[in-house]
Amino acid sequence: MRCILVGLLLIVACQPVLATVKQVDPAYLASIRDDNPNPLPRGFSAEELLNHVAPRIPDHVLAPPPGTARAQAEYEGNQGLMVRWGSFNSLLTEMTVAITTGDRSARMYVVVTGTSQQNSAASTLAGAGANMDRVGFITQPCSNSSQCSVWMRDYGPRFIEDSGRLGMIDHVYNRPQRIVDDAYPDVASAVRGEPNYDIPLIHGGGNFHLFRNRDAFMTRLIVNENPGVSEQQIRDYYAVYQGLDVTLTDPFPSSYDSTQHIDMWMLPLADNTVLIGQYAAGEGGGVPKSVTDAVASQMQARGYTVYRTPGWRAGGAHYTYTNAVLLNDLALICRFGGSYAAQDAQALATFQTALPDRTIVPVDCSGIIGSAGAIHCIVMHVPDLLFRDEFEGVE
Repeated sequence: MRCILVGLLLIVACQPVLATVKQVDPAYLASIRDDNPNPLPRGFSAEELLNHVAPRIPDHVLAPPPGTARAQAEYEGNQGLMVRWGSFNSLLTEMTVAITTGDRSARMYVVVTGTSQQNSAASTLAGAGANMDRVGFITQPCSNSSQCSVWMRDYGPRFIEDSGRLGMIDHVYNRPQRIVDDAYPDVASAVRGEPNYDIPLIHGGGNFHLFRNRDAFMTRLIVNENPGVSEQQIRDYYAVYQGLDVTLTDPFPSSYDSTQHIDMWMLPLADNTVLIGQYAAGEGGGVPKSVTDAVASQMQARGYTVYRTPGWRAGGAHYTYTNAVLLNDLALICRFGGSYAAQDAQALATFQTALPDRTIVPVDCSGIIGSAGAIHCIVMHVPDLLFRDEFEGVE
């Protein structure tokens, strides 16, 4: 809980100091157009399934960080977020305005294909009211829209503390035809001047969550996508590359959630606090309910406080509120609107109860959820090691 000092007296105000977030004119958001009007889904596209290519671990010798690595939880302090411009630009704009006006210092690192797209993105963001002093651009050319996508969480670098500085862990993206996406961590490493360590695993980064106490969670999708690698070997890789103790859970059926990623039904909120989706008994043959209830019970037994928000499948999409973004002062959460207003209100109330010291900002996810992901899927956190203890979520 943040406290306020008045004058020279130690007077404690026990109400959280919440940020003021600038709102974007809905008409302006509606006018924003995507560079790629046919974005790649988070799962395999129809063309990728038709011309499937098996992902492959690089032939060169791979090595973990030489010192002690520490992966940082998302709820700790961050410099900002990495995103890729081009698809779902109105959503990226809404998020960028919220972050650059509502947080005290966070930046947005926007990946663009070149000068033309950068100028267009900058004009769009400035017109929406973003603080452009907090927006930086990284260039990675991409002339083929089937090779690059908005899903930064799944292919972007996973940052670690590497002997007192930032380093990056780079996995083989489990969408092998998206070669520009898969190459992005090398681009980020070169631009930022931070080392990049290749972990010998095929992986989609949204299938991963961690807490500051070294607990980390993934579904067994990672086992299925790495034949010949045992569960213990996977745990060992994460221990030496990121300093984590991984727990593997059952995935949802791919017919229910094509990604089978854990960020579609789990979100660490703070030390010893977690949000887990809640599903009806008849959903997905009962598997989503049995998986989430089992993990909720397991985490309660470990001493975690567990909050629940609704999840469901409708119109071919898996709707969820756990696919949210915690960033310093803020918590950006999904809003679906329309017939889902009651679920939106329930989720908002849950986040407000669980995170009283953060400003909760609902953003419109109705346009992206049909592509098998939401806002957590399109960002990668960039930790701030100097302030990593400030946003620990302890009242």
